[in-house]
This record gives sequence, structure tokens and C-alpha cells, in this order.
Amino acid sequence: MIRCVTSQPRKPYPPHPDGGHDGNESAPPLVEHLSVAGVNSIAQLLPASAGRCGIYVLTFTNGEYYVGQATDVTSRFRDHRDTYPDLAELRFWRVPRHDLDAAEQAEIRRLLAAGLPLRNVTGALGRLGAGPFDKLVTPAEQTTWLGSAPSDRLPDDSREKLAEQRRVQRRRFDRLQADPRFAKLAPSLRRYVAWTIPHPARTEMNRWAIAAAPGTNSRSWPRLLTLSIQNLETLYVFAHVADPTQTSIRVNVDQDVVLQRWGAVDRLQEQHPWLTAYEAHGYLSRPGVLAFEVDRPRDLQRLLAIPAITPAARRLNLDLMRKGPTMHWQTHCPDLADVMLEPAPTSPARLWTWLASARGRLSMR
Repeated sequence: MIRCVTSQPRKPYPPHPDGGHDGNESAPPLVEHLSVAGVNSIAQLLPASAGRCGIYVLTFTNGEYYVGQATDVTSRFRDHRDTYPDLAELRFWRVPRHDLDAAEQAEIRRLLAAGLPLRNVTGALGRLGAGPFDKLVTPAEQTTWLGSAPSDRLPDDSREKLAEQRRVQRRRFDRLQADPRFAKLAPSLRRYVAWTIPHPARTEMNRWAIAAAPGTNSRSWPRLLTLSIQNLETLYVFAHVADPTQTSIRVNVDQDVVLQRWGAVDRLQEQHPWLTAYEAHGYLSRPGVLAFEVDRPRDLQRLLAIPAITPAARRLNLDLMRKGPTMHWQTHCPDLADVMLEPAPTSPARLWTWLASARGRLSMR
């Protein structure tokens, strides 16, 4: 039987469509409903033999909810207990690993449609069960960062030295640094990092990675660099092999944030004809992505200054960081990250001197 709980949320939880027994009263419930107030572990309540991979919903004492997914819900619960002392209830149902993303997003939408308040930073589409990330960047820091004004000033966080990673990626960085297009790109790319990535020094290589001269599409649209978060390329710079001087910059952002401000993408493009916007399909783990492309480095800065674009980029990037570590850490280039994370002059003429000086400092590390 589904376990009864005495505490009731302020807003009732809508019955789950899979909450019955399919006529078999001796079978375990499809939805486990547990009282977890004051409970430090749920391992005894959810035995491993019954399965611990699935979707869960936490209820807090103030009536808020939290949707997440886990391959081992008992381990994830310990992370949440460390972060949230006001846990009251947990609902859990078993879902195959390959269906976790779809089931989680469906439950988020179901609860939002029912008018239930979700305790999350990212809104409606990202993975909310982000215990490890909440330890790296606390929920309070995430909330403060999301609501803060964009600034070129980076938080005073320490970075790992990553000496072996530098050695492995040094040749690709040398190739990128020798490319005359890079000097013009660097200031705008640094602004993107400063404005749209939470605590970039602290989260480097753990949650985001930047690759120098990657081999992606090398025979048709070779790239100068790619910045990835979790499993999604959030920014990359490329040019057609037949015309390498015509460089394009693509930026992915959260679609809903943009539409809430502009109503329609066409309206945004009418006011900013120098950019191209289109819905990015094919991201099964993160639907609702809107892509922008611009041709000049200064247009990247202009794009970030358009109302709702930086908030939309922040929402997507934080969503992905909460989803999990970057899958592209092996291609991360610390030397290139140095350029993104150190103050740089805004004058292109002075930038070459700055890059040479920075490169000299790197070689001494």
C-alpha cells in the first residue's frame, strides 16, 4: 500500500496517473509516498531489490515542490537532505534510465499546469535534482547570480592548475592563437563567459569546457572554438572552408525566456536585422533551445545587450550545469580559458600585446 503521510502541503498534489495498483493489491505501489521529515536516509524504505532508478518529487514544509530524477534515489536524497532541512515528503516512481529525462520533464509540466509552486532555480525544463552542483555553487548563489546585473568583473574564485590538461591541449591553443581571427574574437567571448556562466573560475572543466581548434566539421565548417556545458554546445565559432574570413558565431539560449519578453522571434529579428534566429531542434535532453547567429565579434556583444538575451543564456547555462558535469572535459583548453577569465584590454591593437604577455605567463606555469 502507498504509505500515508500526516503532513499536508498547502496545495494538494494532483493524483499521479501511475499511482494505482493496476488491480493487483499485492503488488508494490507504482508511486511510493513517504514521510521524510527528520529522516536522514530512505535506504530502508526503498530497498535496492525493488529498484531505485526513477523520478521523485520532494514536498517542503512551506508547500513547495521539487522534481528530480536519479539512478539511485537514496543517494540523491542524502544530497537534498544536506541542502534542504525542511523536507517533508517524497514521492518516487520507478522509470527506466533511458526514459528519465522525458518522465522528469512531463512531471514538471504536469505540476506547473496544476499550479503547484516548484522550488527550483531554472524554471521548467532542466534537471532539478542537482545535489552535487548545489554544493559547488549554492542555491543562494545561483539565485543571486540569476538576478544580478551583467558585469565584466568576474567573481574572485580560485582555479585549478590543470597542468596535464594544459600540456595535452597546448598545441591546439597555439594553433588558435596564431589565427588572426582570434584576437578580434577574444574580448567578446570573454564577455559571454563573464555575463552568462555562473562563477566561471569555480565551475571550469567541472561544468563547462572550452575547446580550441576542435576537429568538428573540419572538412566543411571548421570551428575556431567551442564552449560546451553538460552535453550541449552553448557557443561556437565557425566558418565555411571555402571562405574562412566569413566567421559566424552561434549562441544557444533558453527559448521561453526570449518569448516571454518578445512574444515572437520574428518581432525580435525585425528590430535587429543583423542577427539570425531559429529554433534549435535535435536536443532531446534539453528542448526549448533558441539559436542565434551573428557574423562579427562586436555583434556578439550587441546580442548579449538585447533585452532578455543574457537572461535566456543564463537560464540555459545554469539549467545544463544543474543537469550534470560537462561531458567534454577531455577537450577543455585551460590556456584558452585563461584568455576568457583574465581581464583583457578592449582595444584590438593592444590585445595582441596582451595575448603575447598572457602566453608568456602560461609557458612559465
